[in-house]
Amino acid sequence: MIDPDSIGTISRIPRFSGVSQQALTWLAEQLSRRSYAKGAMLFLEGEDSSHLWLVESGAVKVFRSLESGRELILGIFRFGDAIGEVAVIDGTGYPASASAHEDATVWVMPRQAYFTYLERFEGTAIALIRDLTLRMRVMQRRMEDLGGGGVEYRIARVLQALCAKSPDQPGPVYLPIPLTRQDLADMVGARIETVIRIMSRWQKDGLIGQDDRGLCVRDRRAMAQLAGGS
Repeated sequence: MIDPDSIGTISRIPRFSGVSQQALTWLAEQLSRRSYAKGAMLFLEGEDSSHLWLVESGAVKVFRSLESGRELILGIFRFGDAIGEVAVIDGTGYPASASAHEDATVWVMPRQAYFTYLERFEGTAIALIRDLTLRMRVMQRRMEDLGGGGVEYRIARVLQALCAKSPDQPGPVYLPIPLTRQDLADMVGARIETVIRIMSRWQKDGLIGQDDRGLCVRDRRAMAQLAGGS
């Protein structure tokens, strides 16, 4: 029996916004839930792309392992984000690895079921194109950020992007996901010592803060200026 709550949750995923009730019911039958503790691997780089992954709760980190032994974090994905979609479409292995950045629950859809969904229900291909186009733009900006500017600029770009969806109002803006200094170093391709030094200076200057709720941006305008915005 299909859980009505599952259908309601699936309907809130941007990837499935606007699809018919029939399509939502079908998706609820095809998607299976898996839970992962923080640090657990979902899949490894190069593995067969047999499934599409969708984040239901928590956060999932997608990263590549460098020859130096360090990680380069390509993105941290949250509710409704699809992972491994391009690899599922073209049939290649996953281009990166994925692990639970924090305790996470994900939906998993087999590759063949994914193609059946695209073929059976009207409007799904358009939603796919829209979502992949947005993803490509985000990844392009990500590569530009990694390739340009100093470490301070790259950290500011990451923090600004994470705070972008929060309302522009007075007071500190807390990051929606927990990030350690090592996480930030892996996201901007820098040494952790450099990141610690920059973050310590920013905290002393009142630009950022850290408390029981996590890391926050205290001066959003100054952060935007560091990131090259207005």
